[in-house]
Amino acid sequence: MLHIRRATPDDIPLLQHMAITSYRHHFAHLWKNPDELAHFLSAEYGEAALQRSLSDTRCVWLIACAGEPIGFAKYTRQQRIKPENFVGTLLHKLYLMPGETGKNYGEQIFAEVSQQAKAQEETHLWLEVLADNPHARRFYQRLGMEHVKDITFATATQTSTLNILAKLL
Repeated sequence: MLHIRRATPDDIPLLQHMAITSYRHHFAHLWKNPDELAHFLSAEYGEAALQRSLSDTRCVWLIACAGEPIGFAKYTRQQRIKPENFVGTLLHKLYLMPGETGKNYGEQIFAEVSQQAKAQEETHLWLEVLADNPHARRFYQRLGMEHVKDITFATATQTSTLNILAKLL
């Protein structure tokens, strides 16, 4: 059985471990420059960044456990998609630890995020997914997400396309 709980500042070391481990496992191959990957991971999952995020009242981190922690999600309420100009909950992250995909955990975490967003009277749920990650895009589309538009994410040495997906709650 999957238990999903809200993360607290005491969970920062756990979030760092899960985030860096799962991100490297699932996405490191997409980075051309190892230094840029290290900088990205530090900026996203460093202690100060996690502390700021956890103290933001619109931002929620969830930890999913099936006996032990197997994944997490991060979402922020009241985020605007421009120029479409609708506001909703942005699902920043939904990551599972290596070996934990294909067990229906992702669907359960996504359902919990959707339920919490709806309980906060949000009308939309949206996210960004790498165009180079068709497996994730198909996963979210199976859950009712639809393509809205594409945007570009650029670093000093590479450019990636992000697909914006959204759904009504």
